[in-house]
Amino acid sequence: MIRPRPQRPFPPSPPGVLLKRTGAAASPQPPRNPRAPEDAGYLAKIRQLPCLYCGVEPCGEAAHVKFSSALFAKTNSLGKRPHDRDAVPLCRDCHLDARHAQHKGSEEAFWARLGISPYLVASRLYAQRGDMVAMRAVVFVAIAERSKAQ
Repeated sequence: MIRPRPQRPFPPSPPGVLLKRTGAAASPQPPRNPRAPEDAGYLAKIRQLPCLYCGVEPCGEAAHVKFSSALFAKTNSLGKRPHDRDAVPLCRDCHLDARHAQHKGSEEAFWARLGISPYLVASRLYAQRGDMVAMRAVVFVAIAERSKAQ
């Protein structure tokens, strides 16, 4: 039995046509990591609150929580900036510089050591975003509950 010879699905291309052209204008591409919309006013309020770790006031930084949490339906989108509603108040040392800082090791271990659910605090803060006194109360309650658990 003679089988038919296999055929190419596409005709062969001349050499070099698949190479990039250096003189051609590059087509505009969307950014690789689109940023979540910023809420500068909300972040400014977060920076005026006491630090959740050491209590220094004002903390001066809004720390975005990035780890995954099934309870709060949060996934870790590597390379993407989290939404501003997932920000909590931490001072510079507790956020970045100190040995125990949020970004010096496992973020989940940082919050577990602290005894605070950061997504719960962040959601409560975002719910009270129009009232600075209520936002301060959320932070004080979180610190007080942390003290009871330790």
